[in-house]
Amino acid sequence: MNELEQLTTVMIKDRKAITSSLNVAQVFHKRHTHVLRKIDQIKEDWNKTINSKTPTLKMGSINKNEFSPKMGSANTRFKDHFKETTYITENGRTVRSYDLDRFGFTMLVTSFNGKEAMKFKLAYFSRFDEMEQELIKRNTLYDIEKDLRRQLTDCLKEHYQGDNLSAEIRSMTQLLYMVTAGNNASKLKRDRGLDRKASVFAEALTSAERSKYMAKESQLIALYQAGVTDYHELKAKLRDPK
Repeated sequence: MNELEQLTTVMIKDRKAITSSLNVAQVFHKRHTHVLRKIDQIKEDWNKTINSKTPTLKMGSINKNEFSPKMGSANTRFKDHFKETTYITENGRTVRSYDLDRFGFTMLVTSFNGKEAMKFKLAYFSRFDEMEQELIKRNTLYDIEKDLRRQLTDCLKEHYQGDNLSAEIRSMTQLLYMVTAGNNASKLKRDRGLDRKASVFAEALTSAERSKYMAKESQLIALYQAGVTDYHELKAKLRDPK
């Protein structure tokens, strides 16, 4: 990754690849207030266009159903691509900003012209490509892990000898987060800027961490089935050898 691509921040949030209006302003050397004003104008024009009466199309013998997917996609909501959010400034003020997906970013920077602007656009598109490929990997692993999760739950139901199965399931899940990513769920969500209600596996873990989590989950199931149920003993066996 080159220096310019490092400046262009594209992340995965709410299972989408997004960048922020603040990062766009910083990379394109614009005031954030000017970028917000541009987004507000896009929103106004968007709503006017969507709410205006569309002239009847004369398609003759053309099957109108062939056009319906494209016509429908034009009516997606502004907030599907521009999600309003906030950030805290150094002096403690809460300031409005937006999270933009690739479509929203493209609409915003269309009018940003010049040689430098083109370099910035290409760097962003490279980062979006990278994050969208990562998202595909994450989603694939997320779907596969659902079956492993059921196996772990069934294993605990069968072999747990205590009187609080729900607490044991939570404890084993936290253990997997610890041996996979080094922290419990609350700290992982906080460190990675996620809402406390977010799912750690679905939102926080990278594809590499998810692969490791699943390997540790399989190991945990085997250990538990073999009679190893003490938390500290499990933790010692699940930790990577130094």
